Amino acid sequence: MFEQTSTYSTDYQSQRLEHNQATETNLYGLNKIIAVGYDQNKSQRLPISRYSLKISMIGLGTTGVASGIGLAALGHKVVAVDHDQRKVNALNQGRVSSVDLKLKALVKQVRRLNNLVASCDLHHAILSTDLTMICIGNSSIQKTTADTSIMTSVIEQISATLQSKRDFHLIVICQPTASADIQNFIGSDIEQRTGKTLGKDFGLCFVPLVLKEHQELGDFYTLPNMSITASDTRSEILIGKLFNGFKNKIKFNRYIKM
Repeated sequence: MFEQTSTYSTDYQSQRLEHNQATETNLYGLNKIIAVGYDQNKSQRLPISRYSLKISMIGLGTTGVASGIGLAALGHKVVAVDHDQRKVNALNQGRVSSVDLKLKALVKQVRRLNNLVASCDLHHAILSTDLTMICIGNSSIQKTTADTSIMTSVIEQISATLQSKRDFHLIVICQPTASADIQNFIGSDIEQRTGKTLGKDFGLCFVPLVLKEHQELGDFYTLPNMSITASDTRSEILIGKLFNGFKNKIKFNRYIKM
């Protein structure tokens, strides 16, 4: 089903740490945060990315919130989307429900840099971004009927917007596991709904990204080596830019349509 095509190794560039507070700098023409302090004696060093992508992040759960804030801190422009207006309002006010002190310290910084905004408008978020990350729940999309139902609804909404979008758009599904049958079903379903061609008009990637509660941000910035399934070379390049600066290595498996 899958053909291993390449291995992408991100480079991690060390920068001087500023303790006890988040420190902003300008690298490669982008505003970045080198480190975030979360108590009197500790700080979290952040990767330094060379790229700035426009990202829509669907789902303000544990993984979605931390990933959105974490990417925004690297210079990416993130639109976090959720149907729950209370979660949207809280994030726009710089508040997160997590007890992760690093996350609480960082969210205010990325908001001040205008790198993160939350919204209930998925249609506009997709039209204004390069790629969409789907982070709904922390379990396999096959685990429960509820998860499958939510995923189906999200794919329907994304497909409706992609019909009117001319530019290539990458869809990144963040789940620990997704069988080949599920992957092919999602790709074929989007093609049928949009009339577009996978690999040409839109891309599809499956990323085994799950973050644990209470240490979300630390987990995000120290991701293990990952095996990612991608539909095409352009999608692989975008994923490489998304995780640029991280220490982990990414091995790409090519998505093969049945």
